[in-house]
Amino acid sequence: SLDQMPLDGLLDLQASVEREIEEVGEEEMHLTQALWRGSGFFRKASMRESPGDLGSGSPGAASGSARRWSWRGGAAPTAEELSLVADPHCLLDQAFDYGLAWDRTWAGQPMGPRDEGVRRQRREGTKRKVADELGLRYFGDSAWNARKSVRDSVHVFLDRTPASKLGLAPAGGTFLLGRYDVVAAKISSDLDRDWNWIKGNKRDFWVAHAAALNIGESAKASDFPDLSVATSSGGNPDPKLDEESYFQAMEHILANVCTACATLRTEHLVFFPFGMGAFIRHLGQLDPRFTAHAELQRLRRRLARSFVRVLAKKTPSSTKIHLCLMFSEEEPLCNSDAFLRALIGQTGAPEEDQDAEALRRRVVIYEEGDSLHLAQELASKSSKVLLVNGANRSLLGNHWFAGRAKRAIDENLHRRSWRMAAVSYMLNGFDGREPSRRGPDELKQNAEWIHGKVHYINQTGGWF
Repeated sequence: SLDQMPLDGLLDLQASVEREIEEVGEEEMHLTQALWRGSGFFRKASMRESPGDLGSGSPGAASGSARRWSWRGGAAPTAEELSLVADPHCLLDQAFDYGLAWDRTWAGQPMGPRDEGVRRQRREGTKRKVADELGLRYFGDSAWNARKSVRDSVHVFLDRTPASKLGLAPAGGTFLLGRYDVVAAKISSDLDRDWNWIKGNKRDFWVAHAAALNIGESAKASDFPDLSVATSSGGNPDPKLDEESYFQAMEHILANVCTACATLRTEHLVFFPFGMGAFIRHLGQLDPRFTAHAELQRLRRRLARSFVRVLAKKTPSSTKIHLCLMFSEEEPLCNSDAFLRALIGQTGAPEEDQDAEALRRRVVIYEEGDSLHLAQELASKSSKVLLVNGANRSLLGNHWFAGRAKRAIDENLHRRSWRMAAVSYMLNGFDGREPSRRGPDELKQNAEWIHGKVHYINQTGGWF
C-alpha cells in the first residue's frame, strides 16, 4: 500500500504519474490542433494569395538582440489590412502591423527550456531556494514553521462588492482568493525566456495575481454554474453560458487589477490573453454551441474587446500597455487575432471604437513575447512596472513544484522566480497538502502575518 511505501518510492511513483498525465495532455493538445486545422474554417492573414508588402518590421527582418520595431506612427490600417479585418474567417496574424506599434525582437524565436530535464532541474532548484530562504526544514514543511520572514512588499486587494458574495465567488473552502480579489507582490525573475540564469543586478517589479474565470477547463469548470442560464432540450437540462454575465465578471476582475495599478502608481502594465487558454478550451463540453470553432472565436473576440474597454477607461493615459502575443500555434494565434481586432476597432459601435482608438496609442505588441522576461527588462529602466499573472484561486502558483502544467503561466512564472514562489508559499499557508477547509478571511490573515497591506474594494466606481 502507499502508506507502507518508502519516500523514494513515493517520489518515483509521483514522477511516473506526472509523466503519464503530461503525455495525455500532449496527445489532447495535438488532437485539438488537428481538429482545428481540419475544420478549414479559418485561415491566417499571411496565407492570403497576395499578402502585400510586409514592411521592414516583418518576421523576415534581420535577427539580432537589438530592439526591432514596426510602427507607422499611429497611422490607420491600410485598405488591404482593413479587407482582412472585414473578413471574419480570417485570423489576423503578425504579417501586417495594422497601424499598431510592434516590438519584433523575439519574432520567430521559441521560448522555454531546451528540454524537460532543464525545466525539472530549475524547478527543483527553486524549491530548494524557497525552503532555504524561508528557513523551512524541507519544501512542503508548514509555512507556519518558517524561521525567516518574507522581506518583499505585499498588497492584497479584497473585493467587497455585492458580486463578491454570489455563488462560488467568496473565498473559503478550497479557495484562497475570492473571485475578484487581487494580490500584488514585489519580485524579480531568476530565469530568462529560455530558462537561463539572469546575471547581474535585477531591479524589482510588481506581479499582480488575479484569477480568470474557469468556464471551460473541463466538464467540471468551477465558474460555469454561476455564469450559465438554465434551459431545457427534450425535457433534459441544457445550461447555456450567460455571455454578458461572463464578460461583465471578467471586466470586473481586470478593473480590480487596474485599481491595484493605480494604488501602486505603476506606469507600465505587462499583459497577455488573460483567461483565454485552458479556461475556455473545452467550453463545448458544457455548452455545445462552443464546439464550433467560429463560436469559440467569437467569444474570444468579444472578450478581448471587453479587456480593451477596461484598459482604456481604468488606466491613466500615461500608462503604457505591453501586450505579449504569440502566433506559432493555433490557440495562441486565435487569441492574438482577438486582441488585434479589439485594438483596431472598426466594429461600428462608436464607444468601442473610441476606446480602441484611445488605447492603441499607448500599446506595444511583443511578437512571441515572454511576459516575465519583458517585465524584468522594463524594470531595468523603470521602478513602476506591473506584470499580470493568471493565478489559481486555491493555490497561488498552483502545483508549480510538481511536473505538471508545462505551459501554464501561473506555474511557470513561479518556477522562474524564487521570490514569487516564496511569497506565494507564505500567502498560501502551504503545508504540502491540498487546501480543503480554508476560512473566508485566510488570505487577509496570511497577508497580515507577513506584514502585507490589505486594501478593500467596496464599489466598482460606477464601472457597471
